[in-house]
Amino acid sequence: MRALRYHGNRDVRVDEIAEPALRPGWVKIKNEYCGICGSDLHEYLVGPKNAPAKPHVLTGEQLPTILGHEFAGTIEALGEGLEDSPLKPGQKCAVFPVLGDRSCYWCRRDISGMCPKWGFLGYSGYGGGMAEYICVDARDVHLVPESMSLDVAALVEPLAVAWHGVKLGFPSPEAGDSALVLGAGPIGIAVILCLRAHGISTIIVSEISELRSQQARDAGATHVLNPLTTDVVEESKRLTDGLGCHVALECAGVQASFDTALYGVRGQGKIINIGVFEKDITFNPNIVNRRSLTYIGSNVYTRVEFQEVIDAVANGRIEHPERMITGRVALSEGVEKGFEALVKEREKHVKILIKASS
Repeated sequence: MRALRYHGNRDVRVDEIAEPALRPGWVKIKNEYCGICGSDLHEYLVGPKNAPAKPHVLTGEQLPTILGHEFAGTIEALGEGLEDSPLKPGQKCAVFPVLGDRSCYWCRRDISGMCPKWGFLGYSGYGGGMAEYICVDARDVHLVPESMSLDVAALVEPLAVAWHGVKLGFPSPEAGDSALVLGAGPIGIAVILCLRAHGISTIIVSEISELRSQQARDAGATHVLNPLTTDVVEESKRLTDGLGCHVALECAGVQASFDTALYGVRGQGKIINIGVFEKDITFNPNIVNRRSLTYIGSNVYTRVEFQEVIDAVANGRIEHPERMITGRVALSEGVEKGFEALVKEREKHVKILIKASS
């Protein structure tokens, strides 16, 4: 089969490799679509960071590994022991990609990404979504309705990242709640969609790019501010009775956006860190103390939240997630029209999908 494999820094190739072997209790999936994540692009440009240069502690695999953790496809076959499973060949599915040993303190509590042996499909081994086929543990297969297109199903994973962060910020949403979103890249757009799904009435977005600003408006932002021409902190306060937003969701991963979150949220507000910071930042913790702020790291999502997103997309609570898709490219063109397109025209795109099937 064909697969996009990561060999090292700026080195992704379409390789011809053997189809994965089906293990007992596992499911073989014919992949259809897989999104290129910001972390995939980061790996491409400055890695290896997540991909294992030596055998991974859980999978035993190392570079080159198949890319892609935002993916959906169709069940091809079931492994031994799944004769009575509700899973059947031909069903559509999305795949929960976070790996763990399933026995540690964190795994037993369904707290993803904290396992000492943690890994990710699409980085750490066991395959990924940028290949024609993958075999995964049946417990990681989430069925999606027949009515859901597989390109939309491939958005479940990035939407789950946003959903988790929004739930941390608004565990019990109330009328009049307000949010400040820093950055309107792929996760920022997903956050806007999830904020709307949770009924947040005021969604203020800070974004420099005009293209991404328009994408934020299309996704449902009520106010989009350019920090180069507007004092985002002061304007956010003006729009929220002089208090600032209840929750700031940091999705850009830079010092300036963190500072805006710190000062743009109201007293006793929350800052949800979803973005990945490539460089160290500084801040004065006395500000957090003086204003009784809560700073929360938002790391991946739970299996329950993954399913909640599928249900929210299916019932229309997450509105038109397909608007996130700004490109679909063939597996054979995944490097030039996928990864390189994001490098050269990053602001133009929200989500480019790789079509894994022929």
